[in-house]
Amino acid sequence: MNESPVAKVDFESVHLHSHFNHSYCNDEDRTVVLTLCDNGTIFECNEAADELLDCPSNRLTWQHISTILPKLTEITLMQGGGINPNLRFLSRIGYSFEVVDMSGVHFVSAVFFNEIESLGRHFLRVILRPVVPGYAMA
Repeated sequence: MNESPVAKVDFESVHLHSHFNHSYCNDEDRTVVLTLCDNGTIFECNEAADELLDCPSNRLTWQHISTILPKLTEITLMQGGGINPNLRFLSRIGYSFEVVDMSGVHFVSAVFFNEIESLGRHFLRVILRPVVPGYAMA
């Protein structure tokens, strides 16, 4: 039986990265919203992505999501016509992912995955909400 690439996420330590006792950035100016094609390529992004990811949207567009979320390198984003159920689970529990901006700065962010449909195509909406306090890890 083939093992799912999602198995690479250490689900036993998920509780260590869930931030039920921490707050997330609620400032819309600091909330990154990305729209991905089903293959993980960034199709569009909001203005907050420019600032928080230290990259103009024209350079971020068409990059693979794993460029900024390295944990997603070998994880199948879509499965059976929908969001990978394990990613949906991590999204619901507030699992915090390591994010690397285009300058190499690392920070921790809750990542939320949503399916959207436009013009008969499926897209993945990814929302990054940095964990507060402090956005950059030392």
